Amino acid sequence: MKRIFLVLTLLSLNSILNAQNSVNIRPKNNAYLSIGGADGALISLNYERLFLSSEKFFITAKIGAGYNEQFRLCIFGPCSTPTKKYFVINEHITANFGKGRSFFEAGLGSTIIGGNASTNFLIYPILAYRFQPLVTNKTLFRISVGFPLFNYKNIDLLFIPIGISLGVCL
Repeated sequence: MKRIFLVLTLLSLNSILNAQNSVNIRPKNNAYLSIGGADGALISLNYERLFLSSEKFFITAKIGAGYNEQFRLCIFGPCSTPTKKYFVINEHITANFGKGRSFFEAGLGSTIIGGNASTNFLIYPILAYRFQPLVTNKTLFRISVGFPLFNYKNIDLLFIPIGISLGVCL
């Protein structure tokens, strides 16, 4: 009876260890450059951490810093005042569903806008496609879409709802 218990224990430990190894098959850190997108920046540099749950699901947490300008239309000649420039800090938490290297991404993000903007905080939903490599030092690609949930009429930023991200897995 003791031998059967020992064999069953060893087999269950083996399956647990194999399951943990299969979750840790991809890199857990990303660094990437984003152009446009729902994060309120024209261009931003981002760091992202992956929290792996299974081969087909993981959660990401991102923080980034970027640059944006005031949105202005000067149709009948040059603008009378210089364009305001803003420093932005963006963050998001998303859930990623897929397999292999292709994932559908959905989540929520926010942006803090530095300077004298009409609104200094944005919240936005995120929908994206992500190409997430399985090994380090490979190219990460992401295309996302989103629009602010609140204060979207008072935003004086040049807001581009579609964004492209390109980076590397660390």
